[in-house]
Amino acid sequence: MKYYCFNGKITNKQPEITPQNRSFRYGDGVFETIKVFKNQILLGEFHFDRLIASLSLLNISVPTFLSYDALHKNILELCGQNNCQESARVRVTIYRDDENLASAIIEAVLLDEKINRLNADGWVVDLYPFARKSMDAFANLKSANYLPYVMADLYAKKNGMDECLVFNADNNIADASKANIFILVKDEVYTPALHQGCVNGVKRRFVIEQLKHMGVAVRQQEIHEAFLLQAEEVFLTNAINDIRWVKSYRNKEFASSFTHEFYQKVFSTIYR
Repeated sequence: MKYYCFNGKITNKQPEITPQNRSFRYGDGVFETIKVFKNQILLGEFHFDRLIASLSLLNISVPTFLSYDALHKNILELCGQNNCQESARVRVTIYRDDENLASAIIEAVLLDEKINRLNADGWVVDLYPFARKSMDAFANLKSANYLPYVMADLYAKKNGMDECLVFNADNNIADASKANIFILVKDEVYTPALHQGCVNGVKRRFVIEQLKHMGVAVRQQEIHEAFLLQAEEVFLTNAINDIRWVKSYRNKEFASSFTHEFYQKVFSTIYR
């Protein structure tokens, strides 16, 4: 039996979405995808910071069941009820109700621990050609209106690729369908700046901090496709996969030694 958490209460009844639901009608909401490992919420404070900032930007009032302590408690309790506290993918979906308050549905499912290893085979990526990401005030949100990324993911699967990059309205790289992108050029790491329309990824924030701590220069800026083609290495990050190294973009192939070394230094200690 699968359990959910709806507005702070654990239940085995699947929450119902009515035709009036604003997330269903308008994409009026946001979500967080969170990893739990050995009954610990990874980067919990980062997720909470982003969630509160997102709700503030959307002018959605925050109820008590979305306080840090309450959310932390509900996530771990739900993982326990679903027997996935050792390794879980948790999704927190928040939408605006008719009184401008946040309603929240939390789901927790078992996550194969194999995902906690760096991919042995490099990913093949390409460009999604049919959408350009906006660069407005809402572009950095993990919005319920996720259509460009949904279509980019479907395009990748249909064409036998692991991921698709999404460009912004200026034809620079924003991110990928489910990840932020980092590229290595001459011992410096580059990633699209937030004003380029990328999702403000929690793992992106963590990786930037870790790279700086290691003394690696990190440049957040505009990144055009031509610059990507100069890269020595490319890797993608998100909350569930951590890091995935990229083997090729179209006809360009990339190495992986820096990515492997970085992964071993930072992530191998987390999953002991």
